[in-house]
Amino acid sequence: MSSDVQHPPPAAEQQASATAGNKPSEEEPTSSDAPGTTAEEVAFKVQFGKNSSDVKRPFDSTVGDLKGEIEKQLGIPSKLQKLMCKGTALKDDAATLRQAGVKDGSKLLLIGSNPSAVDAAKAAPTAGATGDWDAPKAEEPIHKQTQHTKVLAKGVPDGALPGIAGRQVPMDDKMTAIPGLLNSQGSKVRLTFKEDLQQLWLGSETSTQKVPYGTIGKIESWPIEGNEGYSIVALHLGAGGTSKYWLYYFPSQYVSGLKIRILGVQALL
Repeated sequence: MSSDVQHPPPAAEQQASATAGNKPSEEEPTSSDAPGTTAEEVAFKVQFGKNSSDVKRPFDSTVGDLKGEIEKQLGIPSKLQKLMCKGTALKDDAATLRQAGVKDGSKLLLIGSNPSAVDAAKAAPTAGATGDWDAPKAEEPIHKQTQHTKVLAKGVPDGALPGIAGRQVPMDDKMTAIPGLLNSQGSKVRLTFKEDLQQLWLGSETSTQKVPYGTIGKIESWPIEGNEGYSIVALHLGAGGTSKYWLYYFPSQYVSGLKIRILGVQALL
């Protein structure tokens, strides 16, 4: 005779059933999908004058966020900052670093100066006086030294910018070149600022010398006696500044601007 009594399954089957019941379904998210995952970051460099800093920020943080951090660190107001990546200015503060094309290993060029330092640097002297941007006077006036008199005798080159004596004028960021200069051979040259490359190009009719900003350790200048609107400028190159590149009939009002552009505002302090 059959029985209606139900016997419990063996213990092994109970354990297997319990294990199967606790196993998550394939549709349940894994731990890697859980919220709170660390945001993706991008590592890049910010070049300011001769100084370079390694920076790491969230890929989707904005250009404005980066400018705000620079303002805290260097005192340069965000509105006065220009950040360049591969020769293109990052103008949209609402854009993310990803949208701006910043990638791991990118190099951003920062152009800007602390307003208080700039105000102190560009304070104009009285007419006819020289400023701290000029080099100390030599025992023999430099314009009377033989190596310089031969070049100065050629006069102001055609195409030279007008010179202004006794004052300094800020050099606008849009000013990318200074034409109508002479080199130590008396050849006409054009000075061009290559900000994206951090180089100074000195081009004549026959050649172009490319000088990295980082190799210029010092800049000196001397107003030309009798024509103080123009100056003789010496770029000290290499370790110790033993090599000099001479420029003649450089507009005197832009001497401090040249120093700020190449060496940073600290060169005037």
